[in-house]
Amino acid sequence: MDYNCTPNIQLHLIITTLKSQNLSLLINNNFTNRLSFLNFTLTNKQHNMKKIYVLSLALSTALAGFSQFTNAKGELVKRKEFKELKAKPSISNHIPKGLTLWSNEFDNSADWVLDNSCAYTGYNLMGGYDYVAGVNTTAFSNCTGSGTVANDPNTSQPAQWVFETNPSVIPVGVLSPFASASAANGFLFIDSDATGGGDGDGTQIFVTATIATPIDLTGEPSVVLSFSHNYRWWQDTRGVRVSPDNGSSWYQYEITNNAGYPNDQNSGNPEITSIDISSIAGNASQVLIQFYYEDNDFWAWYWAVDDVKISRKDQNNIVNNSSWMFGENSGGAEYGRTPVTHLPQNWYVGSQVTNDGVNDQTNVALNADFGSFSVNTSISVIESDSTRVVETLEPIALTVGVYNGTFTVSSDSDVVAGPNSADNVFLRNFEVTTDLYTLDGIGNHPSGTETIGSIGSNTWADAADGLVCATMYPILQNEVINNVRTHITSSSVAGAEVILYILDSIDMASWNSGAAYYTSDIYTLTQNDVNQGYFDIPVLTLNGWDPNTGQNTWSHLDVMPGNYYAAVELFSAGNTFDIRIEDDATVGQPAWQSSIYYPNDQVYSNGNAFAIQLMLGANTSVNETVLENVTVYPNPSNGIINVKSPLDVLDVTVFDISGKIVHRTILNGNLSIDLSELEKGSYIIELRNSTGVYKETITIQ
Repeated sequence: MDYNCTPNIQLHLIITTLKSQNLSLLINNNFTNRLSFLNFTLTNKQHNMKKIYVLSLALSTALAGFSQFTNAKGELVKRKEFKELKAKPSISNHIPKGLTLWSNEFDNSADWVLDNSCAYTGYNLMGGYDYVAGVNTTAFSNCTGSGTVANDPNTSQPAQWVFETNPSVIPVGVLSPFASASAANGFLFIDSDATGGGDGDGTQIFVTATIATPIDLTGEPSVVLSFSHNYRWWQDTRGVRVSPDNGSSWYQYEITNNAGYPNDQNSGNPEITSIDISSIAGNASQVLIQFYYEDNDFWAWYWAVDDVKISRKDQNNIVNNSSWMFGENSGGAEYGRTPVTHLPQNWYVGSQVTNDGVNDQTNVALNADFGSFSVNTSISVIESDSTRVVETLEPIALTVGVYNGTFTVSSDSDVVAGPNSADNVFLRNFEVTTDLYTLDGIGNHPSGTETIGSIGSNTWADAADGLVCATMYPILQNEVINNVRTHITSSSVAGAEVILYILDSIDMASWNSGAAYYTSDIYTLTQNDVNQGYFDIPVLTLNGWDPNTGQNTWSHLDVMPGNYYAAVELFSAGNTFDIRIEDDATVGQPAWQSSIYYPNDQVYSNGNAFAIQLMLGANTSVNETVLENVTVYPNPSNGIINVKSPLDVLDVTVFDISGKIVHRTILNGNLSIDLSELEKGSYIIELRNSTGVYKETITIQ
């Protein structure tokens, strides 16, 4: 259950941002058709497959979206297409800095009135906003009535909000523990995953939590409601309602519902949601706040809410929500490390900027300072309660080195070093290398920002063997792939097996591994690999046997320009030797930039950056380290070969004199090989692990 994305929602039309620290997707109905540029249909599967989201991969999709020798993907997602449009009311993902007028930390259950009877069907809903559809609405959430309510197995009572004090109760690993500021002293929690029953079984959940004592906002015309929360979506509805008149009328702000979700399936941890409620609650003397949740009779997920407050809105404040620098044809992907020979000529440099102040902000400027160079651009105005992209496309020449970027936005009324400038700065780093190519930026991110998740053989119950994790790399010129390094978690177990593939992007889309440009031998994970946090698989192809040297000859993989995936297939022997691949969630990436093949199913998008890294370089001769203290006996043999070695795990390959593989096996504690099925004659036996190779000519009599 490991995905990591965050909503940053704006009312009306098109504000779409793939580039924020937590992968914001700001989408409404009118933008849905524009999503067809990816030729991907986000759909959802039932039960265990609710845990991930799917890329529908029709043949036309593969040809249009994964073409090997075109840069179609790079042309599909251009920041300049996502024009800034006024948006009101807004949800933003930062904490308001204005004076706090009222707050609650869910540390006293008496402050809230809980209900699970769906009583709000009788409310006078005056208006609101559906952030899924991107429209104003007076429609109620889909309250299903008073049928059979799901029972909480822990209490044997109908499912209800609870005041939880254990931050680790969150049922999604990458979002646990709940990281709200005051989670330890209490937070509001509902868990459909534990109490909601199966899909369509009549055991629906519908719960509300309403502040017990009205809030007096007399004399405060400009106010913002904010709260910390944490959730994963699957068909469940969640939102907040505001009443200015002690419950006589209500305004509803729906964040997700069973028609969809405005972001990826995971929130941030915590997600900070801020809503301008000035037009509803400003100057009102009896304000109520209510959080509501329904699972719509699905086996859905959960919602945790904390640190709710109402703040005085700032007069002048712009916020740098996210910043980026990516190549013109990269499709919005920000590669953590790019070899100098694969750098683009032109770069998009920009920020997504929100004006959450009362006043319009004029002359909004961006300065992106990387030390050795800086980029400046501006727009004339950002209206109150709106978000705009401030961006420029610039030719930038880079050399090898690490680039630490400070992106600072300012306006005429919110100046650098001014009273509200703390949220005007965003940091982003990347590296130019000689030969290392990585989508992830693990180890190079600004201090305190790095977020690493993982996916592996024990992520899903029925994907213990055959799960594939893959990362895509655009190759801009003829190149040689020498090695693939894959970073793993410390929970990985020695003995897991891995196969590496280098695939054309079309073949990745349909998971046609048989057409891979390169398929490695089975690699067995060692304890040394686990200790160092990664394993290397050389990308080597066997040319043949050189009888003059008594050695096999090898070469690395030559590739032409195009989009290639480095994919690792994981085998755990039914979760006996589990292996997990690190997934850099610090910088959200376009969904297709790294992908997952679910065994016997199809290819799914990831949305982050698997730490599956390419080492490029010249196609030079390969010098193999000879394993020492290895003995093969008897020789000649009647077919039973014994191996004496200090190594526990060895990959054994037997070649005939023409170089054809005639036998393969893994020695894992078993030091005997049965070759009696082979014809009499001479063979080459090769014993290999991650540290080296041993070869010997053997004779079978």
